[in-house]
Amino acid sequence: MIRAANTGVTCFINQFGRITQILQDDTGSTFTEGVLAGEIKVPTEPELTFYARHGEVFAKACTAITLISILVLFGVRGWKRA
Repeated sequence: MIRAANTGVTCFINQFGRITQILQDDTGSTFTEGVLAGEIKVPTEPELTFYARHGEVFAKACTAITLISILVLFGVRGWKRA
């Protein structure tokens, strides 16, 4: 990932979220004008993300847990009345 900003840090970030290069002046300040050159790797066959592989599995799990909780709640209340 490349991040270029007028009012912040200009840098290169690798696939693990670590900054690999950063634009700084001689004093170490990131608020400087300049050019940061580097190489980036563009994947030719990108790996599928969890969402692309499994879809809305998180939303379906949340729905299932909610429905089960509602059924248990009404089941316990009905059992106590009987």
